[in-house]
Amino acid sequence: MTRPRKDALIAIVTGIGGFLISAKYDLEERWHEVADRYEGHLHLNELPIAFFLAGLGFAWFAWRRWCDFQRAATQRRATNDALSQQLDRNQEIIAELSTARRKALELDRTKTRFLAHMSHELRTPLNAIMGFSELMQHQVCGPLGDKQYEEYVSTIHESGQHLLELINDLLDLTRIESGDMTPQHEICTMRDVAHSACKMLQDQAAEAGVHLNQVSLAAADISVNVDRRMIRQVLINLIANSIRHTPRTGQINVTAFKAPTGEIGFSVTDTGEGMDPQTVKRLDQGFAEVENAFRREHHGAGLGLPLSRAIAQAHGGSLIISSALGEGTTIELLLPEEVIVETAPVLADLRRAS
Repeated sequence: MTRPRKDALIAIVTGIGGFLISAKYDLEERWHEVADRYEGHLHLNELPIAFFLAGLGFAWFAWRRWCDFQRAATQRRATNDALSQQLDRNQEIIAELSTARRKALELDRTKTRFLAHMSHELRTPLNAIMGFSELMQHQVCGPLGDKQYEEYVSTIHESGQHLLELINDLLDLTRIESGDMTPQHEICTMRDVAHSACKMLQDQAAEAGVHLNQVSLAAADISVNVDRRMIRQVLINLIANSIRHTPRTGQINVTAFKAPTGEIGFSVTDTGEGMDPQTVKRLDQGFAEVENAFRREHHGAGLGLPLSRAIAQAHGGSLIISSALGEGTTIELLLPEEVIVETAPVLADLRRAS
């Protein structure tokens, strides 16, 4: 029991005990006899009243102390609860910061690997350009005009073109992520965008022995207000990525669809070997590379997916990757319903081509 409660209890018990003892032994009458005897000298008649008032004062003081203690205890409990909540919040913040730090370190390592790979991709065409141009400069194979130099010129041109594409992809990705590139919207149909992208890669697919099919659906006739060049670039990146990772005699299907939620977009499905969930998760983090048996034959800087995701986000959309080992890969480019200008009756809603 706390001290204020003890004081109040003692005051109450003392008062009750004094009353009972006074009543049992008739102390009040005896007191008055003593008071009458010494009336002229001591003025003792008022002493019981003084004791009574002192008892009341003591009881009031003890009660006040008890009330003050209760208020202080309530404040301490409130303070302890607030401190406990703040401690829990601090622990949550520490956990969040720890998670953010791990993600930042992983992203830093991923970007370091990406830069190492990118340096190799840039060095390879530069070596070809410098090497073959030096051979031509010194006329190692004889005077200029020799047929051997024609092959050198072709290699220099291809290397320069590859280098330019890498630099353009890097610049586009940097400008989009920094917010400096704004999509230039124009009205076009889904079919036109898909047909243009497939047409550009038809020869590359044929050379790789892969069948590139454009699945024609009613959704392809929907008109949208997007940056036609950017969306086509996304499809080119996705199709080119599928060609690199699909074995000969495989198939790639490009589909235009309208989702039940109102979103519209494209899906690129291949019959490659697919990816495990860990690889898909790494791809969602950006700047990731997929290593499999086919990458040894087809080189790439790994910019296609990060650039495509940045373009999708610049349009208010997203990029969704679905894959499983041995079952191929499907990548969907989703655009918000707001980009639709006019719609034709959608006869089917197909999000993934089989």
